[in-house]
Amino acid sequence: MYFGKADVNTFERGSSREFLLSNGKGGYAFSTVIGANTRNEHGLLVVSGEKSCVPTVYVSKVEETLFARNKKYQLSTNQYKDTVYPDGYRYIQEYEEDPLPTTLFVIYNIMLKKTVFMPKGLPCTVIKYELLTSQDRLQLEIRPLCAHREIGLTCDNVSFEADIAKQVLSVSGNGCQSHIYATRGEWTYKPLMFENLMYTRSESSINGKNMENLWSPGVLSFEIGEGEAVYVAISSEPMQLDESKLINMEAETIKWVKNKTKRAPTQNVLIASELIKSASNCIKELEDGGATAISGYPSLREFSRDAFISIPGLAKAYGDPIIGFKVLRTWLARAKECGYVMPSEMDGMNKKPKIAAADCGLWFIYAFSKLMDQAGNISAMESWWDDLKRLVDKYIEGIPELDLVCDNDGLLDIKTRNPERHWMNGVVDSKPVVERRGKLVEINALWYFVLREMERYCDFMEDENAKKYGDLADRVAESFPSVFWKKEGYLKDWVDGNESDDSIRCNQILAVSLPISPLDPERGRSVVETCWRELYTTYGLRTLDPHDDKYKGRSEGRQDQKQKARFRGMAWPWLLGQFISAFVKFNPDKKNIVQYFIKPFRAHLRRGCIGGIAENFDGSMPYLPHGDVVSILSVGEILRVIYEDLADL
Repeated sequence: MYFGKADVNTFERGSSREFLLSNGKGGYAFSTVIGANTRNEHGLLVVSGEKSCVPTVYVSKVEETLFARNKKYQLSTNQYKDTVYPDGYRYIQEYEEDPLPTTLFVIYNIMLKKTVFMPKGLPCTVIKYELLTSQDRLQLEIRPLCAHREIGLTCDNVSFEADIAKQVLSVSGNGCQSHIYATRGEWTYKPLMFENLMYTRSESSINGKNMENLWSPGVLSFEIGEGEAVYVAISSEPMQLDESKLINMEAETIKWVKNKTKRAPTQNVLIASELIKSASNCIKELEDGGATAISGYPSLREFSRDAFISIPGLAKAYGDPIIGFKVLRTWLARAKECGYVMPSEMDGMNKKPKIAAADCGLWFIYAFSKLMDQAGNISAMESWWDDLKRLVDKYIEGIPELDLVCDNDGLLDIKTRNPERHWMNGVVDSKPVVERRGKLVEINALWYFVLREMERYCDFMEDENAKKYGDLADRVAESFPSVFWKKEGYLKDWVDGNESDDSIRCNQILAVSLPISPLDPERGRSVVETCWRELYTTYGLRTLDPHDDKYKGRSEGRQDQKQKARFRGMAWPWLLGQFISAFVKFNPDKKNIVQYFIKPFRAHLRRGCIGGIAENFDGSMPYLPHGDVVSILSVGEILRVIYEDLADL
């Protein structure tokens, strides 16, 4: 992924492109390619704190100043309320990620290369400065800007102290410590407050502020000559570092990053390799050897549904389903804590599972089924079997915590208007953005798939419950079309007694995209054609037919209007993945068309967070991205399509 001068020669162009690194343990570095932080979620070193899952921004960024031939050149860039200063982006000639984020500054005949990386598993970010060309030895000054606060906040009231010992600068404040080490140079204690730095793109501001004051303890100064390199390491823990260790860290990090993409497919290799890098930033290894998934950046939430939908694609891309099974094991343990009701998310503040959505347990079985197919070893079922039955039997018995019952017709019925029970969970002024209740189309499509899979697994395990699941699946197969089918050729979104939502919505695509469908081929084809005609856009399926009176296709205006747009017209890439699978199922002779559904993301990967896919897009022109700049849902589903539906092209 390469960007030339024309891509970064203005603040607007450079600040619209972001890079993301992670250490695989929940720590990350996240900023724009020109080094200007535009979100309070940005930071050069961000690590999850001990007291909560909410990440803490330790060092926000560093200011860099180059001295050459009695002149001073400020290489960094900041945005303030009324100005951009300094404007170091003017000296950037190129930015690329091959395999690490690298920026080349060019000032006349001086070429200075800056590389940023995070070693695997360490709460540490390393910056390498390498002088490629210069007739003279130069002086470089590095000034760190410290935050020591949780994302979503600002550090205006934090009191700092600094200590310099054995070439290590240690900064204390707000119960945190930052440690900054360099392979060369001297520290000068010269405290300075950088006031009113502006964040124009913050997504999760808790205190409502978009400006921040950052404290700097002093300056690191060192000389550097042509062909020389200097490392600066920033850590949230004391570390014994020297130049040889940092050189080895760099080599090991490059190897680690390259290994992530070594199994990338030959088809769409560029887009797949970039997506795998982004996906890997969303996988978090746990101390017990397990793993979990972060739903996206900058939201940094743990949603089980997002994990279960995306894991099949991520595991396929990694070439090994083990990482997927690790994530499932983590969530299964959480479900056991909740009496085998699958939690929908982890509360970031108290690290407790939250029960809210009715479909998470069903998506768990979907992910498990996909991973078992990838593994090709159904004999591994035994260690999971009792837990799978208890998860599914909960749905048959009814789940009071979710206001859910299994009706006499075999369909799942949600006896509440609470939007938390389904994925269209937006709320404005205490009212659901989309009112849904009763029998929901996508939940019952999933339910039918789950029952058929359980019937299959029972046969393999020689379990006497095969008939129970099979008979119930037969009832669902009979009830589903009679309840949801519209003679106009599509499916109702929900049905509650004599009431229903007959608008054309995206949720119906799951009734045909899942490997097992409750619809006959004729009706299935009609659903695909309707979704293609009415809901398809460049980057996803719209959440509502644009001809509907409630349609709101663009995220614009007041915050409440933006929230409404998410589920009343905006397009979601993860639904495009489901649409593509359905399209291929009913149009096997048109597989070559699928590549045209994927190609637009090649351009998108160069905008927003480089190599990632946003959470959602406007459903109407100009189809701007919104939400998380890297969404595990979006990335995982597009990867799944590349591997499953483009595999033989």
